[in-house]
Amino acid sequence: MTLLAVWMAGFPVLGVIAGIVGASFRRVRQVLVWPAAVYSAGVLVYGLFAGGPNRSAYIANLDVMAVGVVVVVTVLSLAPILSARVSSRAPSVVATIVLGLLILSFTLGLAPWVPAASCVLAAAIAGPPGKARGAPTPEAPREKR
Repeated sequence: MTLLAVWMAGFPVLGVIAGIVGASFRRVRQVLVWPAAVYSAGVLVYGLFAGGPNRSAYIANLDVMAVGVVVVVTVLSLAPILSARVSSRAPSVVATIVLGLLILSFTLGLAPWVPAASCVLAAAIAGPPGKARGAPTPEAPREKR
């Protein structure tokens, strides 16, 4: 099995596992909002300044369509944040589908974004974190009848 196959299949499996765990724990859902955006921004900045096989900025060598795809993928990685803001998993689900299609279409070029897409998948499965309900209050004692 090649390293690319492990990369392309392993991260989505981890995303599914994290999403299932996040569906049960609110704190995990809160954490799953951020990694996709942070990772995607890191990949974008690395590509702008230091990335590429010959240590040159690889984004500078892309044509207009490729830069557009990179921008779209980076923006789609912000979907879990939008999902948390609107308290709906729909933005993350749509972003997961579009990211999956883009990564399938441009596999080698978008391989660095697979972990970000897996984080969006995890956030889509887990759902939005929801609002905290505040401190629990003790129940009033029941009256005997």
